[in-house]
Amino acid sequence: MVKKLFMMIAAAVLLSGAAFAQTSTQDPAVQAARAKLEVVYDLGRIFGYIQTMDREQKKLALAPAQVKALTATADRILKTPRLEPREAETMLKEIEDKILRPDQLVFVDGLAIARQAERAASSTAGSGASAAGGTSPVASYMSGGPFNPMTDTTRKVGQDFKAAVDYLKGKK
Repeated sequence: MVKKLFMMIAAAVLLSGAAFAQTSTQDPAVQAARAKLEVVYDLGRIFGYIQTMDREQKKLALAPAQVKALTATADRILKTPRLEPREAETMLKEIEDKILRPDQLVFVDGLAIARQAERAASSTAGSGASAAGGTSPVASYMSGGPFNPMTDTTRKVGQDFKAAVDYLKGKK
């Protein structure tokens, strides 16, 4: 069942990526890097989905051991200046396979699918650089620089990750 849910999420990501690719004039290397790095963003987003689940679904509330494990994972993420897709995939699998219960994972995956659809509907083509003209996280990654969107609290994924981690630490 978990594999089926993962496949549904992957299909939603691919479909939205295909729609974006049809309207985008980006460099193919940038598009490939974005696709490769999507798992890193997924890792950050899952913490927000878990926070939503814990707040809104009392029957799916996190157990103390889960909070401890998630906090340890978050601390590892925060200490990593360049988060590689392979590391993110390993951490994401650990959360999905070892920390969350199946009923919790079903709820979290449902949120992920819904939010992915919202992002796809509201996405616009662009380079991803900040409004102030800064370097995009993808460009930094491609040039071998630091890449950890969860530590960048000027962006939504970083803000949401920080809020979720603060929430988890408050439950300890």
